[in-house]
Amino acid sequence: MAAGVWWEAMPVLNFRFAVSLLAVPSFAVLPSAPVHAAVRRSIAVAPGPLDRAIAVLAQQAGVDIGSAEPGLGQARAAGVKGVLSASDALDRLLAGTGYTAQRLGPDSFRIFRRRIAPHPVRPVPKPVVRVVAPVVPDTEPAPDVVVTATKRATSQLRFPGALTIFRADGIARVGADAANGMDRAIAATPILQGTALGAGRNKLFIRGVADSSFTGPTQSTANVYFGEVPVAYNGPDPGLNLYDVEQVEILEGPQGTLYGAGAIGGIVRLVPHPVDLTRRSATVSGGISTTRSGAPGGDIAGMINLPLLRDAVGVRLVAYNLVEGGYIDDVLRKLRNVNRVSTTGGRFDVRVAPAHGWTIDAGIVAQHVSAPDLQYAERGAGSLARASLLAQPFEQQYLLGRIVVDRRWEDGLHLVSATGLVHRDADSRFDATRPGRPNVPIAYDTDERSRLFSHETRLSRTGKDGGGWLIGMAVIHARDAYARMYGAPNRLRDIVGVTNRTFDTALFGEGSVAVTPALTITAGGRLTHQRTDGDPIASLKTTNFIRGRSSTRVDPTLGASWLLTPSLAAYARYQSGFRTGGITVAAGVGRVADLVPDSIHVGEIGLRKERRGATGLAGSVGLSVTDWRHIQADLVDRTGFPFTTNLGNSHIRGVEASLDWVVLPGLRLDAAMFLNDTRVSDPDPALRRQVGTRLPNTPPFAASGSIGYAWALGGEARMSVDGGWRYVGRSTVGTQAPLDVSQGDYGAAQLGATWAKGRVRLTGTIDNVFDVRGDRFAGGNPFALAARTEYTPLRPRTLRLGGAVAW
Repeated sequence: MAAGVWWEAMPVLNFRFAVSLLAVPSFAVLPSAPVHAAVRRSIAVAPGPLDRAIAVLAQQAGVDIGSAEPGLGQARAAGVKGVLSASDALDRLLAGTGYTAQRLGPDSFRIFRRRIAPHPVRPVPKPVVRVVAPVVPDTEPAPDVVVTATKRATSQLRFPGALTIFRADGIARVGADAANGMDRAIAATPILQGTALGAGRNKLFIRGVADSSFTGPTQSTANVYFGEVPVAYNGPDPGLNLYDVEQVEILEGPQGTLYGAGAIGGIVRLVPHPVDLTRRSATVSGGISTTRSGAPGGDIAGMINLPLLRDAVGVRLVAYNLVEGGYIDDVLRKLRNVNRVSTTGGRFDVRVAPAHGWTIDAGIVAQHVSAPDLQYAERGAGSLARASLLAQPFEQQYLLGRIVVDRRWEDGLHLVSATGLVHRDADSRFDATRPGRPNVPIAYDTDERSRLFSHETRLSRTGKDGGGWLIGMAVIHARDAYARMYGAPNRLRDIVGVTNRTFDTALFGEGSVAVTPALTITAGGRLTHQRTDGDPIASLKTTNFIRGRSSTRVDPTLGASWLLTPSLAAYARYQSGFRTGGITVAAGVGRVADLVPDSIHVGEIGLRKERRGATGLAGSVGLSVTDWRHIQADLVDRTGFPFTTNLGNSHIRGVEASLDWVVLPGLRLDAAMFLNDTRVSDPDPALRRQVGTRLPNTPPFAASGSIGYAWALGGEARMSVDGGWRYVGRSTVGTQAPLDVSQGDYGAAQLGATWAKGRVRLTGTIDNVFDVRGDRFAGGNPFALAARTEYTPLRPRTLRLGGAVAW
């Protein structure tokens, strides 16, 4: 019997149901012969959900562990480490969880809840418990990470493609508090880049697939998902706060087969902590921050988890408020620290487990972002200052509703049906005052209204050695209105905007076949039928859509994973994707145009290594080649008015590498780099002068690194310190004047320290330690770009002190 976690049917009563563990046989390395459970081996299982911990232990110890008990995914394991037999390690892992193990054979075990009396068996001697120093999460090796963005359980090692995963207990510490959500992930890996317009207005780019610096009616090149549902169809990333998010998964390259239109650069999937049906819990975190030459800020957040009916019904409530103090002055209006940003939001989730193998999750995510002014400065106006005649505020209201039905069978079959509704409203103002008439204020206002309905149903099964299959169907209905007004602030007049309505239906499937225990081949495809109707509008109310083009296309994928050693795998992958077209704002006031869909094809190869012990190396290296046709981009003309066009084509070549090295227990080094070449070729005839220029916002070289050390202070107290540095190479805002303005070419450092004891955690961080004035994004007000004096400085040196308490 292969080492892993297996299923066994057993009677269930009332709301108790059998749940499957993460299917380790699908991606575990199979031993050549059975290994007796009494053999002592090096075991290192990190704290985490009990089902994952059991799966990792089964793989490391070379034994089979099975259960038909509910709630294993909600129970928390403290972790185990040492040279132990499988039975000793399993007993320690289950201590305090409410579960116990029964030995069924020399190398197989069965997990029971303690209140259930198992069949009489030969008692297993209780191991002698040694007193050891508390385990610090940063010193532990990561367990065999399960990638859920692939829409079927896949181990990180055997995934045939490039990906990056951040967890709450990892180096980026995403989700630990309400401060610096996605910025932490961007700082930790050069693969992920973003603009710096501000929360609710930023665009994310993955592995150099960057179209433009500005937001408009085009789909983002990087789709963001909250659990199983998309957070937007067109426009910018709404900037959801990452508090109480368990994991952030970044799938690199187009994901057209599994995710359809828009995912041409990759996927960013936010995995929230689910409702725990087994125990009550709560956390409160907060912090205050001070910025050199700027205003103070702060954050506070809390979570409450309540099982209303054990193992059957529960709720989880999350709330947060984050205030980022301003640090830019407006010398013309004589105001200080104008670029303050406030983010308030939360979510409410309900989980119901009505019957054997069923779970139903329903929830609402709500967030409000308010920024009274933009965060750009002007050279010549003074240090961190600008001169503008009007305030340039931004406000966003965001609401996401979702319901996910999940059914797992004992033979590994898995059904997921997910439905999402998105409601996003955003209002912006820009100072369009003409340079020759500085005392006559002119305003340019935009009003965005986005509505999205999405539904997907899929059925999958994970097989042995990375094999398995997936089939599904998806429906999307999106409506995005982009209205514009221009003129004196008290006499604004409507100018032509656009509204697009998109219908998208798709059938998709993917299968993996284990040719040998080491070699797995993956193939799949998505058949999409899509139609986009548009209407040039002078207000948000419209019913006269112009019937647009319909298109039917197939996006294939082909991949391979070859296990070279138990901890080293090679991969190769081909993927494709596209973005829809539609009616769009053209260059010049009052003009519209028909945007042509763009498409992308990517081939990549690479190596990935996992760390199998408490110390050692983990990392990856990959090469990719991208062919991008009819690039869609939101731009601005020389007078500052935005428009959207097809730039032309580009060929992108990239090399990426990452390293995670635990030198010795407690001492950890992380490093990552991305080297690329992105050139525009075969441009649109109207844009001939941009031949050979680089795509925007992607520097030819970017790198990041960090070092951390953690140790026990005695008793339950523990301490950790870390430092990091990030270099961002030179890039430009756009591919042609007036957007060919340099940005980047800076390095920034950060320091941090954490003290924890029991349920209390105290933290301190210093960002931008050396107070670097680098330019994150050379733009803010499009009507001032022609002067070429705009820049978006890094936040000056900022100290944050924070703490958290858990119950």
